[in-house]
Order: sequence, then C-alpha cells, then structure tokens
Amino acid sequence: MLASSIRRWVLLSVAVPVGAAVARKVARSIEARRGPSAVTKGLTKAADAAQRSKRKNRGRTGR
Repeated sequence: MLASSIRRWVLLSVAVPVGAAVARKVARSIEARRGPSAVTKGLTKAADAAQRSKRKNRGRTGR
C-alpha cells in the first residue's frame, strides 16, 4: 500500500508540471500560427490551473 502511494505521489509530482508545460507550449505554437482561439485560451487556462494547484500545495507544507 505504501508503494502505491509513493508511485502516485511521484507520478503526480512529475506529470502535472510536465503536462502544464506541454499544454502551454502547444497553446503558444498554435497561437503563433493561427492567432488566439478558444482552444488556445483553454490550454492556457488549464496550464495556469495546474501551476496554481502546485503553488497552493507548497504553501500548505511551509516550503
């Protein structure tokens, strides 16, 4: 049970920031080619939300 908790923690601590970075990069590349759209705004908002949740968790641990 402890191993599954550690696996989940590692996955989330790596996957969420990487996913946010990928979403932001895709949004910027689409915007550069086609201009702003609902898709690029959605991708940017998703990346912002992922970063906000990461910052909130840091505040709770005191780091």
